[in-house]
Amino acid sequence: MNRALLKQDAKDAMRAANPHPVLVTLVLMAVSMAASLISSLVGALTGITFALAEDGGSGIGFFSSLIALVVSVAVSLLLATVQFGYYAYSLKVFKREQTGIGELFAYFPMLLKVFGLSLWMGLFISLWSLLCGIPGIIAAIRYSQSFFILVENPDKSIRECVNESKRLMSGKIWEYFVLELSFILWLLLVSVTCGIAILYVGPYMQITMAGYYLSLKPAQPVGGAFDGTAAEG
Repeated sequence: MNRALLKQDAKDAMRAANPHPVLVTLVLMAVSMAASLISSLVGALTGITFALAEDGGSGIGFFSSLIALVVSVAVSLLLATVQFGYYAYSLKVFKREQTGIGELFAYFPMLLKVFGLSLWMGLFISLWSLLCGIPGIIAAIRYSQSFFILVENPDKSIRECVNESKRLMSGKIWEYFVLELSFILWLLLVSVTCGIAILYVGPYMQITMAGYYLSLKPAQPVGGAFDGTAAEG
């Protein structure tokens, strides 16, 4: 894999995208912060309800807890689905296909499968992480292509997406790790700008990873100068 060529092609794809990925990322962040804020407010109100409940107010407390649980689940479903839409958006940007902000909200019919895949990955990565952390990192890399696979193959099951990701990443663990590590200076820029630079760095990294996913499928042509054949060497 030619990392420099891959990352340059991602930058070229970003420049060609309309609207610019920075705007789409800003919308994603706004939705995520708004959903998290709503969840926090509901949780705070639930705590206040418990504190103010008088004798015999256990029914109110139960009802408040139920509302908090429903809101928490709804927020989790929303965030998982919008994040999945960002995967789809990044993939289309790299392939020079028409896409935009609406891509973030286009996958709600798949929300249960998307949420299920998120839970599956999160559970097994957490379990592997119990073994001194490094196995968890390896597991995260092995599962890293699952969302891209689901984007292109919405009829595949959760297990099929995970297994396909593990197949694609066979022998690629170190290569992927080094690719992620190559963004360390960009992440330092995010730190010194108090997070502002994430508006550019976030989509840059995500679109590069979309290109990497496509490079794992050399028989499939992709837009731009980078493809599976060019990556060799």
